[in-house]
Amino acid sequence: MNLQSVVSLNNLPLHILVERLDSGHFIASVTELADCVAEAETREDAISSMGYAYASLQEKIKARLANIEILTIEVPNNPWTDFIGMFEGDEEFAELAEELRTERELDINGAA
Repeated sequence: MNLQSVVSLNNLPLHILVERLDSGHFIASVTELADCVAEAETREDAISSMGYAYASLQEKIKARLANIEILTIEVPNNPWTDFIGMFEGDEEFAELAEELRTERELDINGAA
């Protein structure tokens, strides 16, 4: 097994989910890290660097990542590669794929 360790977490991308509660308050949570949640009275305070909630969230993130090691695993002989090109030259599959693209485009553009 080939494990590679990520040496630096300085540029680790994280996603913050901001949710408005019925009370009018906002909750900011880090989707990748369970229990990294902060609540504030305004959206701005929940996500801005000036707000208490953000500082609280930043401290929670730092504490959570302090003892974490991230490993990347290389999978040899990836089974998904067996399917690459298996429908090349298949006209029925090409037609089906085009129909799916058209349907998805209609869904994306809001016309159903």
